Amino acid sequence: MWAGRFSGKPDKLMQEFSQSVSFDQRLWREDIQGSLAYAAELQRIGILTEQELADIRKGFEQITREIESGKFEWKVELEDVHMNIESRLTEIIGDAGKKLHTGRSRNDQVATDFRLWCKNRTVEVYAAVSTLFHNIRDRAEEHIDVVIPAYTHLQRAMPTRMAHHLLAYCKMLYRDAYYLDVEAGLECIAEAPLGSGACTGNSFGVDMQRIADDLELGPASRNSMDAVSNRDFALDLVYACAKCMTHLSRISEDLILWSTAEFGFITLGDAVTTGSSIMPQKRNPDACELIRGKTGRVVGHLMALFTLLKGLPMTYNRDLQEDKEAVFDATDQTLACLRVMALVFSKENFKVNRERIQQQLDSGAGYMEAMNVADWLVLQGVPFRDGHDITGRLVKYVEQKGIRFADLTAEDLQAVDKRLKPELLKELSLEALVERKQVYAGTAKARVLERLAELKQWLGKDNDQ
Repeated sequence: MWAGRFSGKPDKLMQEFSQSVSFDQRLWREDIQGSLAYAAELQRIGILTEQELADIRKGFEQITREIESGKFEWKVELEDVHMNIESRLTEIIGDAGKKLHTGRSRNDQVATDFRLWCKNRTVEVYAAVSTLFHNIRDRAEEHIDVVIPAYTHLQRAMPTRMAHHLLAYCKMLYRDAYYLDVEAGLECIAEAPLGSGACTGNSFGVDMQRIADDLELGPASRNSMDAVSNRDFALDLVYACAKCMTHLSRISEDLILWSTAEFGFITLGDAVTTGSSIMPQKRNPDACELIRGKTGRVVGHLMALFTLLKGLPMTYNRDLQEDKEAVFDATDQTLACLRVMALVFSKENFKVNRERIQQQLDSGAGYMEAMNVADWLVLQGVPFRDGHDITGRLVKYVEQKGIRFADLTAEDLQAVDKRLKPELLKELSLEALVERKQVYAGTAKARVLERLAELKQWLGKDNDQ
C-alpha cells in the first residue's frame, strides 16, 4: 500500500498495533454504500466509464456475498476495512478498482462510513427505547389502582399510584427518545463529509450534495477540515446511550429493592432472574443488576471519547481510530440492556404483589397519612407552618404510643392539639391523599389516566413513522 514512498515494510508488531480491521470491519456495509455513491459521482464527472461503474457494482455485489457468507478474508496487513475491501475489489475487477479512490481520502471515507453507521445505530436504539416505553406504559395501565409508598431519601414520604411511579420511568425514556431523534439524532448525524478529501476538499469537482443525497444523508459538510475531524456525532450518540443507561440503572435499582423480601412489591419472572449456587431458595434479580453494572461501562466510553478528542489538532489524526470501539460497545451494551429491560417489564415477568403491598400500607410504617393532617389544617385556616408543627407533634404522639394513624381516636387528636377536630379522622386514608393531588402532574386517578392517554397517543404517532 505504501510501496511508492517506503522501501521497507512495517514491523509485524507495528502492523498488529496499528490495525483496526479487527473491529472496524463492522463498517463494511456502510463502506460499500459510500463507495458506490462515490463511484457514481466519479462516472458522472468522467473519471470512470459506464462499464467501469458497472464492474464496480458487480464487484461489490460479490464482496457482499463473500462477507455475508463468512468467506471474505480480512487481512491485518491491509490495516482497515477500507483497504481490505478496496484491495479485494481490485482483485476482482482490475484497474477500475484502482480508480475508485481518485480524489478520496480514507479521512473523508471513514468519516462518512462512521456517520452512516451511527445513523443506522441511532434508529435501532430509538426503536428499543420505544419498545421498553410501550411495555412500561402497559404495566402502568394495568396497575392504575395499586397504591404504593413514594420515597424521598429512601424513606417513606407519601402514597402514590404504582402507575404514576412507572410513568416517571416513561418520562425518562421519552427524553431519551427525544434526544436520539432530535438533539443527537438523525439531523445531527446526517451531515455528509464525502468529497472533503484528506482535509482541504476534492480536486476533481465532485458534487458533494449529490453524493449526500445518494447516501440519504443531510446537507453536505460546509468545511472540509471540520468534516474529516469532527466526531461530535459520536459523542452525541454515546452521551445519549450513557444518559439512557443511567435511567435504566435507576429503574433497575428500584426493581431490585421492590423484589426483596423487605419490600415484596413485585416478583420478577424466571426468565430474568437466576438462582444461587449454594442457596436453593434464592431468586436473584440478575438482569437488573447487570444493567446497573453495565452503566459504568457505557459512561466510561463517553469519558474515553471526550479524553480522546480534547487535545487533537486539526485535522485528522490517527488517534481517531480509537473512536470506534467506544461507540460500538456503548451502543451494543445499551441495545442489549434496553431489550432485556423490555423483557423484565413484559406481562409475564413483572408480577405485582397486591396483597403484600396492602400489608405494607396497613402496617402504617412511615406515617404517610401525616400530610393529610397538614393539608386539612390549611383548609381550616391554619397557617401551613403552624400546621406542620401540629402534624409533627401528632406523629411524635403516635410514635411514642406505638400505634398507627389508622388507630387514632378523637380523644387522641384533642390530646395533641384542640384544632385537630374529630372530622379529620375521615381524611386519614392514603387513597384520599393520593386523590387530593389533582394537579396536572399529580397522582389523582383522573390525572394519571390523562397522562396514560397522552403517552398512548405519542406511541401511536411513533409507530406511524
